[in-house]
Amino acid sequence: MDNFGTWNAIKMGRYDRGVLIGHTGCGKTTLAKFLIEDYQKPYSVTWDPKGSESIEKWKNQEHVTNQTDLREAEENRLVYTPSPLLAEDENDQFAFFYWIYERKFTRLYIDEATSIAYNGLKPPRYLTAVLNRGRERGISTLTATQRPSGVPMNILSESEHYYVFKTNLPQDKQRIELITGIQVEDQENLKLYEFYYFNMQRGLFPTKLKLNLREGNYARSKSATASVSNGK
Repeated sequence: MDNFGTWNAIKMGRYDRGVLIGHTGCGKTTLAKFLIEDYQKPYSVTWDPKGSESIEKWKNQEHVTNQTDLREAEENRLVYTPSPLLAEDENDQFAFFYWIYERKFTRLYIDEATSIAYNGLKPPRYLTAVLNRGRERGISTLTATQRPSGVPMNILSESEHYYVFKTNLPQDKQRIELITGIQVEDQENLKLYEFYYFNMQRGLFPTKLKLNLREGNYARSKSATASVSNGK
C-alpha cells in the first residue's frame, strides 16, 4: 500500500474517537495534526492545557487563550491554550467541554488527558457526554497522553482508533497491552517516529507504521509533506 493509501486506512471516521499515546518528541503531535485537519471534519478545537510549543507553531488555526475569545472566534480550526492556572481550573474545564457538547459537528483534540480535572476517577460531566453521545451530535474526539497509566480506563476505552508510540514507564506499557494487546516487548522495540495502529472494529490488528517527516505545512491533501509508511 502506498503512503496515501496507508494514511487513508488509518484516518478516523467523521464521528469516531481515537487515543494517541507516546512520550514527548516521538511524533505524536505531528500525527495529531494530520488527524485533526481532515476535510471530512472542517471544524476542530484543540485543548492545549500545557502550552505545547509544537502546537503553538501550528498554522491555519486561530489560537486563543480565554473562552470569551474562543466563543467569538470565526476560524473553522481553533486552538485553546489557557493559562496554567486556568488549565487546572475545574470550572473552566466544565465550561469548555459544555461548549464543545453544545457546539456540535466538531473534532475535539485533547492534547494531554492527565491534565483533565478528574473527580476521583470520574471525568468532567460534559467530557463524558462528548465521549458517550458525541456521535449523535457530530462530535469526534482524539485524546492524547504521555502517561496512559494516569488516565481513567473509561477515557482510554471509549475509542475505535489507537495510535501507540513508545512510552517511558513500565506501567504505561502494561496499560497499553491491556487495552490493545500490543505486547510490552513490541512497544519497547519501537524506534523514533514508529507507532502501532490498532482498530479492532475494522478487523485491523496492531500494525507498525512510521511517520516520514519533512518541513512544511503538514497534511492537508494528497500532497501532504508528512506521510505514513509501513515500518520495517
